[in-house]
Amino acid sequence: MMRALLALFLLSGAALADEALEQGRADFAKLCAPCHGPWGKGDGPQASHLAKKPSDLTLVTARYGRFPEDRVFETIAGIDMPEGHGTREMPSWGDVFVSEGVGKSTKIEDAMKASDDASRRIAGLMRYIESIQAAP
Repeated sequence: MMRALLALFLLSGAALADEALEQGRADFAKLCAPCHGPWGKGDGPQASHLAKKPSDLTLVTARYGRFPEDRVFETIAGIDMPEGHGTREMPSWGDVFVSEGVGKSTKIEDAMKASDDASRRIAGLMRYIESIQAAP
């Protein structure tokens, strides 16, 4: 399901991709920079308070040999860590985005729209992280 949404997003046009990248940049500054730092180096002001140092997000491509879209998307969404396998200091942004979108609604339509919006925001964050990769 996530891959289908990601593929749909990626094929939806340059203007939408630019808009998503800007949303990703804004979300990164607000949500990720406190731990990962403003440039994604893992040196944000909250990094010293964490049990595990945040990843240097500029080295994702170097670490994997190519930018692993699925892996990055799943990590941001919080679907890459099975429950019951310890805690995760990084919030599951997918859950946060969906909760923000649904609010107190109990309508399935609202939940589906919130899920789509969350996927777009996660894809924007993923694109922003891809844009800050260190040159090989």
